Amino acid sequence: MQARLPSPFAILAITVAGLFGILTAARGLVDSDYYWHVTAGRVVADRGVLSTDPFSYTWGGQPWVMHEWLGEVLIHWLVGVAGVGVATFIFGVVSVSGPLVLAWTLRRTGVAMLPLAVTTGLVVYLYASYATIRPQAFSWLFLGILLSGMLTTRPEHRWRPWLAIPLFIVWANVHGLYVIGLGVLGVYVLFTLLGRTPMAPRRWEIAGVLVAAFAASSLTPAGPAGLLYPLRYVDSGDWGLRHISEWQSPDFHDPVQLGLLALIIALLANGMRATPGWLAFMAICGVVGALLATRNAPVAALLALPTLALGLADRLPARSAPRAPRVQRARRLMEMGMAAAVLVAAVVIVPRLSAVAGDRVIPRAFPVAAVDRLADLDPDARVLAEY
Repeated sequence: MQARLPSPFAILAITVAGLFGILTAARGLVDSDYYWHVTAGRVVADRGVLSTDPFSYTWGGQPWVMHEWLGEVLIHWLVGVAGVGVATFIFGVVSVSGPLVLAWTLRRTGVAMLPLAVTTGLVVYLYASYATIRPQAFSWLFLGILLSGMLTTRPEHRWRPWLAIPLFIVWANVHGLYVIGLGVLGVYVLFTLLGRTPMAPRRWEIAGVLVAAFAASSLTPAGPAGLLYPLRYVDSGDWGLRHISEWQSPDFHDPVQLGLLALIIALLANGMRATPGWLAFMAICGVVGALLATRNAPVAALLALPTLALGLADRLPARSAPRAPRVQRARRLMEMGMAAAVLVAAVVIVPRLSAVAGDRVIPRAFPVAAVDRLADLDPDARVLAEY
């Protein structure tokens, strides 16, 4: 009896996840926010969740909402146990896991491999610029899980809708992007109440899930007031929104934004073909969010993935007859060989690229270098921000 070989999608997913892990590990600690998160995680591990700022000279003692304390503790713990190299590799895999989980769900629902591979390739290309060791990587994964649940839940699934409650309990403590999840769930509930989703026969129960999700999201150290914290990010007068690059609108002259531009063009060309209304509406909302702030581009790509995959699958003719088993096995072995070659080449080549040598160059320019020096000179010094 011949051994069962992995499916084409499994080969694709393992290859993409491995490439993202290698790329993120090779980049190293190029994201300055890492230093803030790992330091905050250490503080929580040592002293518990704080409600006032312990770091700043000008803001010390003022209110501080640790809206992603659990994600920061996870970073601190992972770096302490496994080291920076392994931690960055794992976060690279986590960063792309949201799209892969959603693509796997679409494959299970019958989307053909070719349109799914093309669409997933576009989405992960966009993600390549955003893979990082920050709590937001967990949010992309949780959003992928939430969308997968919405795609597959049917009226006969008695308890499945309520699995959103533990998801939001964890999500609200890991990263503030849970509010996007609440918005996505709210859109789904609205379309369900209008009779436009498969869960319409249980519409009022689904509305109850949304109410319970809001209640679950308040189970954080900040309590119900924490639900209002994300509103500060819609204040156009906020200093961070006006000066931090990831909160600015995308500049399509920047090569980094070409993935987002390609995504928008693909959505326009697709025309929301063969897509349920709630999915099409969320794809549009995702693009609007990405045009307002570049940090929303991964969310936009995730929300657009089902629309693009369903539309492309509807345009491409399905294969009329399956291939012979012998041909299928030969193709699978060839695909596995190509995937292995790609991963080996990535291990050899990617760390040598100057574009990913940030762990050897950039940290010297970060505030953490000055903070480390200051700590040597005066351990009791209080500085503006300990990144």
